[in-house]
Amino acid sequence: ALPCQTIHHMSQSTGLPKDVRAQLAEVRESLDGIEAELKPVLETPWETLVADLEPAQKAKLSLIVAYAADSLFYMYIKTQGIATEDHPVTEELARIKNYMKKLKDAAGEGEKQQARLKLNKEAASRFITAGLS
Repeated sequence: ALPCQTIHHMSQSTGLPKDVRAQLAEVRESLDGIEAELKPVLETPWETLVADLEPAQKAKLSLIVAYAADSLFYMYIKTQGIATEDHPVTEELARIKNYMKKLKDAAGEGEKQQARLKLNKEAASRFITAGLS
């Protein structure tokens, strides 16, 4: 059975304590919400998703999708009782986080560069205005 179906079945089981059933129902609702949020992305061809995006936006979307998929897989293997400390998915999540940081840092540098260009433009404008007076 699929994990969502298993969780649904377990949350309906009368053999479990009421608080555990309630927690399983919450997990089920959360998974349903994640599925609903991801559905438009998963049903749209990748080329269509990224067609109008700038390169930095494409990179960010790629990282978000990879992180979401790996996070869901991480949660799945945790629910299966598999140790995650040495599992390759843990290393992959760290790698993606590292790339997210690099992308964020690069975007910050781009914003700083834009701010400097704006200041230089304003200074040049003042210089020209002063020279014409």
